[in-house]
Amino acid sequence: MPTHLDCVLQSLQQLAHARIAREFQRVWNARANPAAEGSSEADHRVLRCEQALAELRLRIDDPRQIAQLKVGRALYLRMLLESAPARLQSWSDSDTLEDMPKSHLFEWISYDFERLELAELEGAMTPEEAATYAHALDARASLREE
Repeated sequence: MPTHLDCVLQSLQQLAHARIAREFQRVWNARANPAAEGSSEADHRVLRCEQALAELRLRIDDPRQIAQLKVGRALYLRMLLESAPARLQSWSDSDTLEDMPKSHLFEWISYDFERLELAELEGAMTPEEAATYAHALDARASLREE
């Protein structure tokens, strides 16, 4: 994958992390003080990431590169989701937020955001992109079996 596409993928991950961190901060603060306002620094970080990504996207007009980005991001999200059992460990849906450690709350929010983003990406893929994605998933599964 060309270097500028790697930069876009990195920017996508930075944006995803900024959004997760903002949501984590919102939930964590609301747990302690339900009347608390959101973190303006977290909002600014998300905005900076969105602006940086928008600038990078202006340089990409080739549909093949856009397809590579979609498939690459979806594969990365799939990898993150496969690691969810280790990241979430003993967390359960029945655990309350009040008893949840910060690390579990962060991973729980990450997991939800990753699932949503992957579902959006998969739903927005063209038939050609979906075929490339399926082929890449099959190739990864074959490598694991060896």
